[in-house]
Amino acid sequence: MKLHKAARRSILLSATATVFAPFVATGSAHAQEVPVEEGTGGIADTIVVTANKRSENLQKVPISVSAFSGEQIDRLGITDTTQITQQIPSLRVNAFSPNLTIFSLRGISQNNFTDNLEAPVAVYQDNAYIASMNAVSGQLFDIKRVEVLRGPQGTLFGRNATGGLIHYLSEDASTDRLNGYVQGQYGRFNDWSLEGAVGGGLSEGFRFRAAARVEQADGYIKSRDTDATALGFGVIPGSGQDLGGKDGWAARLNIQADLSPDATLNLWYKHSEDNSVATGGYVFENCIYLDNGFCDTNAAGLSDARNGVINAITAEPASPWEHFGERPGSLDRVMNSYQGQLDWDLGGVELTSITNYLTMDKVYQEDGDALPFLIVNVDSTVDFRQFSQELRLAGETGLLSWQVGAYYLDMRYDGSHAVTGAPIYDLAIAGNGGFSVPKVDQQYLIDSENWSIFAQGDLELTDRLTLTLGGRYSKDNKAIDYANVLSDPTFAPQPDPIVLFTDKDLAATVPGVNREKYGDWAARVSLNFQATPDTLLFASWNRGIKGGNWSLSSNINAADFRHDPETLNSFEAGFKTTLLDGDLRLNGTAFHYIYDDYQAFSLAGGVPQVFNSDAHATGAELEAFWSPSPRFDAVFGGTWETSSVDSIPATGVQFGPELFPGAPDSEFCTNLGGVFRCDFPQANITDAELPNAPRFSLNYLLRYNVNVASGNVAAQVDGAWYDDQFLEVTNGLGSLQEAYNVTNVSLTYEHDDTGISLTAWARNVFDQEYRAYALNLGILGVTSIYAPPATYGATLRIPFGR
Repeated sequence: MKLHKAARRSILLSATATVFAPFVATGSAHAQEVPVEEGTGGIADTIVVTANKRSENLQKVPISVSAFSGEQIDRLGITDTTQITQQIPSLRVNAFSPNLTIFSLRGISQNNFTDNLEAPVAVYQDNAYIASMNAVSGQLFDIKRVEVLRGPQGTLFGRNATGGLIHYLSEDASTDRLNGYVQGQYGRFNDWSLEGAVGGGLSEGFRFRAAARVEQADGYIKSRDTDATALGFGVIPGSGQDLGGKDGWAARLNIQADLSPDATLNLWYKHSEDNSVATGGYVFENCIYLDNGFCDTNAAGLSDARNGVINAITAEPASPWEHFGERPGSLDRVMNSYQGQLDWDLGGVELTSITNYLTMDKVYQEDGDALPFLIVNVDSTVDFRQFSQELRLAGETGLLSWQVGAYYLDMRYDGSHAVTGAPIYDLAIAGNGGFSVPKVDQQYLIDSENWSIFAQGDLELTDRLTLTLGGRYSKDNKAIDYANVLSDPTFAPQPDPIVLFTDKDLAATVPGVNREKYGDWAARVSLNFQATPDTLLFASWNRGIKGGNWSLSSNINAADFRHDPETLNSFEAGFKTTLLDGDLRLNGTAFHYIYDDYQAFSLAGGVPQVFNSDAHATGAELEAFWSPSPRFDAVFGGTWETSSVDSIPATGVQFGPELFPGAPDSEFCTNLGGVFRCDFPQANITDAELPNAPRFSLNYLLRYNVNVASGNVAAQVDGAWYDDQFLEVTNGLGSLQEAYNVTNVSLTYEHDDTGISLTAWARNVFDQEYRAYALNLGILGVTSIYAPPATYGATLRIPFGR
């Protein structure tokens, strides 16, 4: 494989440092951080986190952090990177397939489904940033810990952590003892997986750990034919493809070498594949049909109906776990990650170097309309490459603990995003004078380069009062080569497709619109008071930043092609306390957000676009971890939030097909002959709520265990309740998810001597119907994906070398 030129340079530098490290290292401390001891009792025991890029007791970190250990993740039965949301206050996930994962923290997210955007909730894996939202989802196995940091984290983690950060840390090769496990799982919908890990010492100062997982599952949203005999259409066949299945595997190798008593080198290789995953479809809902066959809308052009899932042809009620689309969708994706981390004690100063090179190739096909004939199809491909390098120094000088560093990120997106059908009828008429099956293919090449420098320090003002000051300056340099290409060979066969416009055409109207040069600063100021040995109080101001980007849309104005950077000023105050002789941990945070140029995603009119708007939010979170006895554990969490986005454009104009000859006009739509033009009078949507931000939410976990038959039996109930929430920032009632509760249960037997465990589990036991994703398409209705119904199964785990 040919590596990126920057990657080659940095790997050469890292190799040079590796060769000379044993000869020049000085000092007596081992290069690895000495971990703080984690508790071995109940769930109230504090775990160690690296929220400040050093190992610390979670209760001593003045940031709103939730964390779960690998053991706790196993108890919850979490096997996917998106499943952690139920037990993390203020964390939500918006996902219609593994193709794209959209995390939301305190309502901050980027719901745009085009492939070129970065999220404001940064995702890290083993200290390396994952820039593409396409590369975030994946199988979760052999995990040491998951950390979720709420609020801007720009000083230590960079420009795209406006909303917060999620960090997955894998088990590594830090132990010489041979150890590992094998685990198998089987559940409803023929859902099975097999995973395992093994690690230990190979020789003095040289260790390894290898882990892998494979999974397959049938889809849980079943394909159905449409019986339209009563309407004179007979039986319209569906795709025959059930949605929501799994078919993939992943593997990971870590090699750890002690180069000297003071320097340790970690080398990682990670590979994952998704192969022809059955995805790329929706169910149809929330439509009251007009005489012209379109869905009723409000003055902003949004579907406001709330009458549940229907068959789009017969309008009869349908199951949320059945679909009637005619086109099979699929996802094929391959990812590779190569990483080296050098930790070197230079004698009172710790040097950390992290080099990462990640590749992702994806092909995705989607039936975007949930109807048994073509209204909207979407096809996308992307060849993504990223290289990052971080250098960091950390130490203590008197009363000051400090870190300074530099970071470099180079990304390249080479992709296409094609839309076929109704959203481009106006372009087809303008380009060809009519249409049959028009298609617009957006071809793009984006080069993005970022560098930053940062510093943060904790100054002890008194024995109990500490001041944290941090800052980061970040510089973006991005360029896009873009072409919007129209083709319709059955209507207007041509030797070459029509190039409607390019980035050069847009730049001729708005100079520089195809370039993004942006420099800005992030900051953190926190005052931390250790009121008692068990109680920490803190108040902070954080300034987070996120760079601008481009809205890849089939029909875009030059002025709207690029959206501006966003800035978030966050004011927080909180406490962390341990009560009842360590049996209870209680943590709480209140926050107020002031957003400048919030990047709001809108699909109004069926055209994806990002607009800038000021916004604000106010909220609070509370977490409780209680272990009153060795037999009982409980976790409770709660959130409250209110938010407002000042103003984003409404639909304006939308085009739709003449579904049957001579269809009449409606309140907003005029039949132009073959196509409808709909003009909506409401220009803007004002004071909308942030998406995926319910006013209230609760999460809970109760676990009780007893010793039985040379082992232990543990019964667990866990879940979450969410208040009403909008799934899109446009706040159309058609994309309102009403309040719901999801409850899971499990029963585990673990043998004392061998550690072998068998778990019977059930998820969503009350068969709750709720949407994981929704798109309000205006006159074309609302398409959604529902989360799985009740599922159940069993997991067998066999450890060794405990």
